[in-house]
Amino acid sequence: MQPYGYINFLSDCDSAVQWAIFMPDLVQQQQKGFRMVSFEYKKLPAMRFIGKEKDFSMDSEELEELFRTLDLLSGYHSGFDRDILFIHHRSKGVDVEPPHKLWGRFMAANTPVPEGFEAIEFAPEDNRQPGQPYLSQFAYAVFAGDQNAMHQREGFDSDAMYDVTRNTILGQNVPIPYPEKYWTAEVFPEGPANGSYIYLFSAQIS
Repeated sequence: MQPYGYINFLSDCDSAVQWAIFMPDLVQQQQKGFRMVSFEYKKLPAMRFIGKEKDFSMDSEELEELFRTLDLLSGYHSGFDRDILFIHHRSKGVDVEPPHKLWGRFMAANTPVPEGFEAIEFAPEDNRQPGQPYLSQFAYAVFAGDQNAMHQREGFDSDAMYDVTRNTILGQNVPIPYPEKYWTAEVFPEGPANGSYIYLFSAQIS
């Protein structure tokens, strides 16, 4: 099955049916050169993600400036104050809408948005409507090992961390709110220059 076909399959089948197509030990098989050290679900209060959708790969100084600007919003912490690459498809299928990747942070609800930044809203409860606010419910997976292995793309729908996190959710029969509230994110605990080893994946835990 092609990657887009599989991901879109999420909207038509429940998690248990999807998991049945996988070998029982698939998650372990996918962890080559790295390992998942912890996995849990989080449900946070209403939040506002503030960031910019731009490729900063050739301009690390501008990315540092982005986070320095967010540092000035010190009175608006969400309690989940990490540098993040947030990814969503504007509540559409991945074969319909390309990924939108924003560098930024989760801030408290109603945080003022600096000029030139974009805001994405989150709420803990599902309003049953497509689009924002997205759910502030998600799987939180922490990995250790080789960075290249964690981000390996060959043979994966997105990359290795994405696949392992998603397949763990499916194995636990937890719904993924695709495509209406679907999003993922990479977390950079020591800043973007030091790589990511934490993955967030939207889930519907209640």
